[in-house]
This record gives sequence, C-alpha cells and structure tokens, in this order.
Amino acid sequence: MNAIIAANVQVPSSGAAAIIADFAEHAIRVAYIARRDISRLPETEWRVPGIYVLIADDGSHSVYVGKSTDLRSRVMQHKLANAHVPGWSRAVLIKRDTSNGFTSADVGYLEGRLSAELDAISGIVVVKGKTDGDSTLPPHMQMSLDALLSSILASVRLAGVDTHREDDGGEQSPSAVSRTQIPGTVADLLAEGLLHAGAELHCARAGKHGVGTVAPDGQIIVNGVGYTAPSLAAGISLGAQSSAGYGGWELWHVGSLSGPKLADLRSQLPKS
Repeated sequence: MNAIIAANVQVPSSGAAAIIADFAEHAIRVAYIARRDISRLPETEWRVPGIYVLIADDGSHSVYVGKSTDLRSRVMQHKLANAHVPGWSRAVLIKRDTSNGFTSADVGYLEGRLSAELDAISGIVVVKGKTDGDSTLPPHMQMSLDALLSSILASVRLAGVDTHREDDGGEQSPSAVSRTQIPGTVADLLAEGLLHAGAELHCARAGKHGVGTVAPDGQIIVNGVGYTAPSLAAGISLGAQSSAGYGGWELWHVGSLSGPKLADLRSQLPKS
C-alpha cells in the first residue's frame, strides 16, 4: 500500500489569492500562486527563508528550483526578470511552518536535494541554477531535512507536476516478493534497529567506489537523489543507468567496504 501524505488545502474565493497547503506531518506550509499575483502574497508571512519552484506552462515541462532568505522578494525579482525560466507562469513557495523556520543553510541544502530529485524524473526539464546544495550542514541536520522531502515532493505534485519516477522501486505484492526476492526492505532494517538513518553505505565494482546515505524513510541517497531499491542505488553510485546486474543487498556495506552487508542485516530480520 502506498503511503498517504495528508495536506490541509485552503482555497480562497478570490482567484488572485494564493492557495495554501499545510503538510502537518513535517510542518511545511506551501503557497501556490500565479506569476501575475505574486505581489498579493502577504509580506508578513512570506518574507522568510524557504525554497521555491517556478513552473512553465508553455509545453517545455521546465521548472526552476531556487532558495532565498526572503521568498516573496526573490520570486518578485523573477517576475520582473525572467531569464531563468522565460515561460514560467506559476510558483510554488515552500517554508517551514514553525516558530523558528528554516535557516539559510537549511534552504541551501534543500534546494540542491529538490533539484536533484526533480532532475532524476523523466519528462521534467530542470533549468540549472545552483543545484549542488549546501555542504556546511552536519550530517544529523542533513538527515532531519531529508525527512521533509516526501512532503516537499508531494507539494510539487499538488501543483500538477508529474513526479512519478519509473525507477521509484514501488512496493510489490507479497506474492511477487516471494517469487522474486527475499522479503525485507531498508525501511524494515531501520524499524528493527539493525540500521540507523544517516548511516553511510559503500559499494565497489570494477575499480569504482560508490557511496550512499540511508535516509529516515529507508531510501538510499546517491548524488542527492533517494532510491528505494538498493540495486538501483548501487548501480547509479557506480555510474550505471539502471540496476541490471547489480545486487544491491550484496554490494552495499555499512560504514566502509569492510563493514557488514545489507544482506547480512536483512538475514537478521524476524521471520514472519
């Protein structure tokens, strides 16, 4: 069964006002607004740090991901000078709905993560801005921000952007699992305490060395993109374009190339 990400959506009667969505699980507030109406965003609420997505509706399937410590002012600048995405007509503004909010380092990291995630989706053209993220955050802070990506991606999907990825490693039916693979997921390892979020994974083949990080939801993050399937994550980390020929459970080692394999940890899962 697919997980449901709940959102409380507020649709004003005025067609010029922003639609607001609250993703309560991760305390994310999102504004959806047309380019022509950016100046209507309340200054008191949206002159804060956050990330934003500009969406083109000209058939190019182009999006631009940016960040700012003053969301409203930054998107207003894009309204006047549109060199990044000339055909953009809608904006998605994302902020933290908490008393402290995001820091400048937070939004720098999330900008890179969201850009990488969208760029991995066939059919979306990510107009390249700054996509390398912010590397100054300590690992535990990066991990806490990684946990927000499911809600952030859901907020972009709510804007009508197709975020489906063919390689998303969707769940198989129990009968399919029994026929094709040993039961168990990386998320199961986290739930049983056999692995912890933030753990570094290493794999090697043919002289190449791949590195990944375990996300709080059980995905393996490689080059800023989360993968559910260990085999695909291993293949991508080693420069392949697919999981063909890559047995991720056997290739990935925890901590270092001499650490335990994911397959070894999976063998310790309780038998159903």
